[in-house]
Amino acid sequence: MLRFPMAALGVAWAVCGIIVLTTHSTGATSEAFVVALFVIWFIIVLECLARYIVVPDRRRYFACRQIEPVLVVLPAFQVWRILGVEQASVIWGEGMSHFLAILRHRGLFRVLLAATGLLFLGAWVDLLCERHAPGSNIHSYGDALWWAVVTVTTVGYGDRFPVTPGGRAVAVILMLVGIGLIGTLTATVASFFVQEHTDANKAQLQAAHEDLGARIGDLDSRLARIEAALVGPPGAPDPSPGSDPPIPP
Repeated sequence: MLRFPMAALGVAWAVCGIIVLTTHSTGATSEAFVVALFVIWFIIVLECLARYIVVPDRRRYFACRQIEPVLVVLPAFQVWRILGVEQASVIWGEGMSHFLAILRHRGLFRVLLAATGLLFLGAWVDLLCERHAPGSNIHSYGDALWWAVVTVTTVGYGDRFPVTPGGRAVAVILMLVGIGLIGTLTATVASFFVQEHTDANKAQLQAAHEDLGARIGDLDSRLARIEAALVGPPGAPDPSPGSDPPIPP
């Protein structure tokens, strides 16, 4: 019943936050928007606490609505209430499980960790080469790290660039790391989904094979019973073809 009103409050909170952050108004107008932010957030927290108090099984209730703390801390995400908190929690859980599975697939997490280490190390080495060089525009670790990120991601804004041979050597290494990292990410994600599809097909084929084996076993048992009925009990005479059956006394 409160799904759409709470979603509207989330949208209102987001609008007020955007106005506060993007405008430079002062005075009563700015204070009114700030007060509105806190009032909306207080209403959302109060509604959440009221439901937790009246619900009979809080542990099971929270297990089905794991994403709700995020909706309270960041009220803009209250729009998920339109879909349903339970459904949103299921989608969030499936997304996180897929994300973690992709990180574990073919050691992608170790590759990302190594690339991150090279990124920070390259930024530090570049800063050592560029800090006091004539004509350099990289004078702090923040500038060096920004340049390293831009270089690894192959964006290349050009606002920061090395001018020394050592800095340019670091740039070449980071460029190669970036190209390899993008290719590794693309190949790993594609491989994960292909393997997932292959495993699903393999499971279906295995289930069909087991069902076929069960059917064949059932047919074998039926044929055995039919053969036993035709032959008769053990010790009974086996009538030869063309002979008359024995006449009972």
